[in-house]
Amino acid sequence: MAEMNRLAWAAAALGATAFLAALAFTGGRGGPGLQPFKPKGLMMIPLEEVREVDVTAPRGHWHFVRTPEGWRATQGTATAGFEARLDSALKFLRNSGPDRVLTAAEVAQAGTAQFGLAPPRLRIVVNGRGASVFAISFGVTNPMGLSHYARLDGSPEIALLPAFVAEEWERTGGTP
Repeated sequence: MAEMNRLAWAAAALGATAFLAALAFTGGRGGPGLQPFKPKGLMMIPLEEVREVDVTAPRGHWHFVRTPEGWRATQGTATAGFEARLDSALKFLRNSGPDRVLTAAEVAQAGTAQFGLAPPRLRIVVNGRGASVFAISFGVTNPMGLSHYARLDGSPEIALLPAFVAEEWERTGGTP
């Protein structure tokens, strides 16, 4: 009987060691919060492929071009540090997903006037490598002030994007 217990303990120790080795070599178990980050924003153009950005805001109009030395403003007066704000705004547009997307039926039922998109408060056009273009218009904030209504060109839906996305674009080109 003692011999049987010794073999059972040795088998259990060998099984535990194999399990730990498998976890070490495979990276462990996946689970909530442990999955790799995936961008959930509306802009599908990879950040490194963005070549030009056009920003129309209440305070002005800016056009930025990426050169081998970095971002350069070709239209509008940009303030110091605009490159970092532009990179941050692009990152938010690519990574930050909408809080909610209103369907075309919901938009029609509510009436488009309340979203502040005609004319838009802020308009962004991003040109990527090749012929890829991303254009989005921002309207007013929702009643709680936490999100901005936004519409992609050609889409009948309206997305609710976190307020910090539009706010970063409003600072781009202007004062920090």
